[in-house]
Amino acid sequence: MTLFPMLRPGLTQADFSSGNATVVLQQLWQQGQHHYFTGTGGCRLHYSSWQPAQATAALVLIPGRIEAGHKYAEFIADALHSGYQVFVLDHRGQGASERLLADPQRGYVKDFSDYVADLQLFIEKIIPGCCSLPLLAVAHSMGGAILAAYLQQQRSNPVQAAIFSSPMWGIHTSPIPAGIAPAVANFMRWLNRLCSKQPWYVPGQGPYQHKAFKGNDLSHCAERYQWFRDLYQQYPEYQLGGVSWHWLAEALAACQKLQSGPVPAMPCLLLQGAEDTVVDNRQQLLLWQHWRLQQPLPPLPDAVTIQSARHELLTETDGVRSQWFRAVNRFLSEFLDIQAQAPQKPDQRG
Repeated sequence: MTLFPMLRPGLTQADFSSGNATVVLQQLWQQGQHHYFTGTGGCRLHYSSWQPAQATAALVLIPGRIEAGHKYAEFIADALHSGYQVFVLDHRGQGASERLLADPQRGYVKDFSDYVADLQLFIEKIIPGCCSLPLLAVAHSMGGAILAAYLQQQRSNPVQAAIFSSPMWGIHTSPIPAGIAPAVANFMRWLNRLCSKQPWYVPGQGPYQHKAFKGNDLSHCAERYQWFRDLYQQYPEYQLGGVSWHWLAEALAACQKLQSGPVPAMPCLLLQGAEDTVVDNRQQLLLWQHWRLQQPLPPLPDAVTIQSARHELLTETDGVRSQWFRAVNRFLSEFLDIQAQAPQKPDQRG
């Protein structure tokens, strides 16, 4: 008996261009359970869940910056049809969760560890309260930094395997050289605090914009990109603008901290887009190599670089998504073989 079912895509670009996907995903979102819980410091956090009785495993989805869980409706549909229950969290300051500033558009978090503490509550308190199935974690971009930090800090946890998709383990800071970016961000945050009570945007950043597909750095798939932009027009409360100097300083410090932390105590997979200009693939590989050296047995798999892919692997073209699913299913199959030969991880949820 397998621990995690294979993941299979259900929709195509043609479904999005025809409008079929919009109808299917709207129905799926309406069928979900949408709730709130109190995160660290009293922040009101939104999450959504789908719990079909026939599911044999559960999947927790950890989105990236600016993202609402709703944006992942297609992948949620994929996971549900593959035999999973699904749980997705909106991080503080974005999606349908509580915003942290009077200006809801500014990207801000008081301390990056707040994201991690929220995720710990979600995984260790909220999900186990209604689900006891084996738990697979899938994290994108900033969610990948949050999940990695959580798994490094909480060595005993309910997650039994983790998939990092374009994780934010380093950030492209051009035109600021990467080597001095943390110092520059910290200086600007200090200067900001001296001059204003309102966090300043990093130059070039601003309120949310409905950006055209041409020249975007997220996806080659015009159909899925347009669906996402239309969703954020339909639900303006999901909109979030660019990052503040404070957020950037916190994020860069969190990325640096990951490099010195231990390898998560479970099988993990890293997937990166060959054409990603949002996060730093080089820093991903440095951390991955660090983890592989720390955990020789059972070995972590090679990182998977997906060709012709930008940052958002799950909202890319059908061809890119097929590469993603093949790599993940190969990992899950290998993981299942390992599980069959080794003692099961103790259940930490009871």
